Amino acid sequence: MDEHEFAIEIPKSFYSDVNDLPFAECSMCGKNLLENNTSYVIEKAIKNYKGHDFSSTIYEVAICTDCHSNMQKAMSEESLLNLQNYHNEILKSKGSQVITFDMRDFNINTWLSKCFFYDDEVNEMDEYQIVGQFRGNKLVLNTPPIIVGEKAMHEMSELLSEKTREDMNGFRDKLIGPSPEIEELIYGKKLLLI
Repeated sequence: MDEHEFAIEIPKSFYSDVNDLPFAECSMCGKNLLENNTSYVIEKAIKNYKGHDFSSTIYEVAICTDCHSNMQKAMSEESLLNLQNYHNEILKSKGSQVITFDMRDFNINTWLSKCFFYDDEVNEMDEYQIVGQFRGNKLVLNTPPIIVGEKAMHEMSELLSEKTREDMNGFRDKLIGPSPEIEELIYGKKLLLI
């Protein structure tokens, strides 16, 4: 762990739904994620069910930084620039204050209760994504985890070039394969890996 990194134990919300344990391997290359301070990203897509106090994970992936970097290199320059401009505009609209939190009473569930981009409440959305950066068995807070709500997912999806959309769908099919729920989620708005 870098001496300038702030980190906490991996929250259960980032555990794999398959075995209710932290992800042990990269979903792409199989590299061990919990040893040797390996850096990686976890992304999970969650679906809420209206009228019920229930949600389910549509897909979940853990990707080491090497594989994540290769995925980003495969994105078109147009898509990367569009997404970068989108993020910059959102951050500018939020003001220039630094994101801070007090580690003595930091509550991950409160932090992850709203969309980072639009402050929409998680329990008010049909779908959302949860994304975090990790090193070994820790969630790194220097780049805080975020919720990407359905409005932001749709807007970011619209910024992708056709080639990038095809590449992302190919990646999705390779890793998680099609299922009725995933197909329902994807048509009209593509899954987006951050």
